[in-house]
Amino acid sequence: MKVTVLGINHKSAPISLREKLVFNQDAITQSLNEFKKKFNSGVVILSTCNRTEIYSSILNRQEIEIWLSKHHGVKISELSKHSYFFSKIEALKHAAAVGAGLDSMIIGEPQVLGQIKQAFKVSQNGGLVDQGLILFFNKVFELSKIIRTKTQIGTNSTTIASAALKLILKIFGELKQLSVLFIGAGEMNELCAKYFAKQHPKKIMIANRTLQRAKQLGKKINAQSCLIGDVNKIIHQYDVVVSCTGSQLPIIGLGMIEEAIEKRKHQPMFFVDLAIPADIEKEIENLDDTFLYNLDDLANIAQEGINMREQELANAFNLLENLIENFIQNKKNENISLTIALKTYFEDVQENELKKALKDIKNGTQADEVCKKLARNLTKKLLHHPTKSLNENKKNAQIIKEIFNLKD
Repeated sequence: MKVTVLGINHKSAPISLREKLVFNQDAITQSLNEFKKKFNSGVVILSTCNRTEIYSSILNRQEIEIWLSKHHGVKISELSKHSYFFSKIEALKHAAAVGAGLDSMIIGEPQVLGQIKQAFKVSQNGGLVDQGLILFFNKVFELSKIIRTKTQIGTNSTTIASAALKLILKIFGELKQLSVLFIGAGEMNELCAKYFAKQHPKKIMIANRTLQRAKQLGKKINAQSCLIGDVNKIIHQYDVVVSCTGSQLPIIGLGMIEEAIEKRKHQPMFFVDLAIPADIEKEIENLDDTFLYNLDDLANIAQEGINMREQELANAFNLLENLIENFIQNKKNENISLTIALKTYFEDVQENELKKALKDIKNGTQADEVCKKLARNLTKKLLHHPTKSLNENKKNAQIIKEIFNLKD
């Protein structure tokens, strides 16, 4: 599997860099096509709150870093300092760890596997994956599922939502007397909204760019709904604001919240910013009556006191190592079997043609004629199947070039 991955994540890079390298999901296909055109390679881009990763067959790390830095307007020196690069088996091991939730901010969280599958589906639907990437990601999905099934890595998961709730209860005492505003109706906010709804807050409002999506989520948790454009008119009514949109710029500014605090007569407000890039201007945390937490803050809180899951993490990594070793050994066995079969086929062709040549010599045919005929027949027989394969499937051209070390 000649697949490589270049990326940054919550371990390798600060949030300030991660938010610069997020791919806008509305334009992700355009970015994928730009990469394909530049490198003539299949490509899958995984871009989430915690990581940006480019999977391709490009072996030159610097070439991908240059493209990524130019695409997002980030200095190459800043990117190189915080990026990582894996190829072949190490890339598979990394991707499987990501898919199983072993590399997540919150160990064992299940959402990332769905995000990987979605990223792969986007590339596949756009005709942007080659056979190598198809085999690679199918193996990633298989390994991730085995790890989550055979370990307790996802049991009793400590979620971002529970970390946020823990802080809210610490500050306000209980949720039943509080009004909660969710801005954005995507997967992350839906998970949080459903979790908060179980605590029966006084009121829940879902604000979204499309009212239909807001109403769909609102119906699931008995919440009201509105458009994001109305948030500035109503935000002062809410004690807790949880925001997670795909906006490239903050949608909640300092001035909006200063005005809201005045209307609330300085009753405190609690903000949770789950978006990258940030939805909420950081300056808001400097106001006397506000509390602002981002994804990194909540992840650190959520990770506290999870010794059992850290032990399970070690078990999960041991299982992953064993699965990778088995995969490598199976590949070696396949290669040995294929080598034996190929050698037997060549020897059979050689033996049959040699018999014919010896028979011709015995019948008095000139030696030089016999040698020419032998060489011609060997060439014809040995080229028959590769030529047929090439004619039936043009994608085999690159494989044949590599096997025979042919130049364009």
